[in-house]
Amino acid sequence: MLLLRKSAAISFDDILTVNGLRCITFQQAYQEYGLLRGDQQWHDALNEAAQFQSPRQVSMLFAMICGFGELEDVPDLWVQHQVSLCEDFVHRYSEQTGPHYALADIEELLTS
Repeated sequence: MLLLRKSAAISFDDILTVNGLRCITFQQAYQEYGLLRGDQQWHDALNEAAQFQSPRQVSMLFAMICGFGELEDVPDLWVQHQVSLCEDFVHRYSEQTGPHYALADIEELLTS
């Protein structure tokens, strides 16, 4: 995401420099660009993944975000992306039971 903000960057120092000030970490640079407000970056990542990846890969990304990301509202992230996260399971089982299987799969990813 930082490269989208700084397309002419030719080094890590260029990426870490925001408005003439060098940030110590990439997270600090994200904050300076306003990319870490709430959970929007996680929604953006899941939306992009849903367009190009399989439902299994989207579930793996969701699990990584839940396990390692700094989320403010996990239930909202689930609700907003439930369709893409449950797609395989709804197709295989039903509209009612698909989400339960998807959650069980995500739980397994988180605990393995």
